[in-house]
Amino acid sequence: MDFRQQLGPDLGDAWSAASGAPTVVLLDDDSDFALDTARRLEEAGFRAIAAFGPRHAMELAVREQPDVVVASLHVDGANGSLLLAMLGEAAPRTARVLVSAEQDFSVVASLAAPYSADAFVAKADAPKTLVPTIKALLDARVFARRPEIPEDLIRGLARSVARALEMRAGDSAEQVERVALWSRRLAEELSLPAREAFDVELGALLHDLGMIGIREAVLLKPGKLTEAEWVEIRRHPELGATLLRKIPALERALPVVLAHHERYDGHGYPHGLRGEQIPLAARIFALVDAYDVIVSDRPYRKGRTDAEARLELAANVGAQFDPAVHEAFARIDPAEWETLGRLAR
Repeated sequence: MDFRQQLGPDLGDAWSAASGAPTVVLLDDDSDFALDTARRLEEAGFRAIAAFGPRHAMELAVREQPDVVVASLHVDGANGSLLLAMLGEAAPRTARVLVSAEQDFSVVASLAAPYSADAFVAKADAPKTLVPTIKALLDARVFARRPEIPEDLIRGLARSVARALEMRAGDSAEQVERVALWSRRLAEELSLPAREAFDVELGALLHDLGMIGIREAVLLKPGKLTEAEWVEIRRHPELGATLLRKIPALERALPVVLAHHERYDGHGYPHGLRGEQIPLAARIFALVDAYDVIVSDRPYRKGRTDAEARLELAANVGAQFDPAVHEAFARIDPAEWETLGRLAR
């Protein structure tokens, strides 16, 4: 029987629901090995979750912040070590174990991405060595915790998450990087301290994080959404905020992620905040995001000019946008704004 069929339709179901148990995400095409490994992990007191492909493993890593990810060197026709390398940025406190049928470590090292794993386990030895290896990694992880993570590392983590979201949220990496650069520049024009300007940039990179929790049938639906489907889509700010609270390094993005669809006149969502009830970071991003939507090409229309975008933004000041934020935007030289946008390409 196929591994997926044995585990049932819910891709996120855990074999063990033990409260507080360390979580292990397992990515392997070999159903016999995966099921046997899951059983051994349960017996050792772990909670094991199936990942059905590299993309699902990345989503699980962001959503669950697991203690460990165990991945095969080759999975779904891809190199599993590349996934582990990405997880090194997207979930820096998650231990990564690479598994391979090849027992010669030098051969595995030549095939694996550099610095992709914290440990290597040969499949033939896994029944005896995998659990002790995981326990040793978790014991060693304590000293790696830091009270303050440098901003460059936080930015790299946010970019990794944004790349993983690229197809799901519908925004290209270029678009996300562009609105992040613009958002930071607008924050600086408003004289925000450097730390707060960085938080605006971080929020822009992660604004659609909650799309991870929206069903693909809704996200990828080609036709018009039903009212019930729109209700589901409008849940993504709160879903994103819930995920961020599990990632301490990225919590500074919360104001933008939670409130980027609020409107200055109180007619936005999810909470109908009005005026200065909306965090300033979210008010900044809302204007930048609207500008980007106007000037960007879409499958159903060509993007409009900078001048046309500025006219539309001005027409919605006081309704959709904060007047003070718009005034700061208007002070920035359009040529500088255009140059900054090109840096994301």
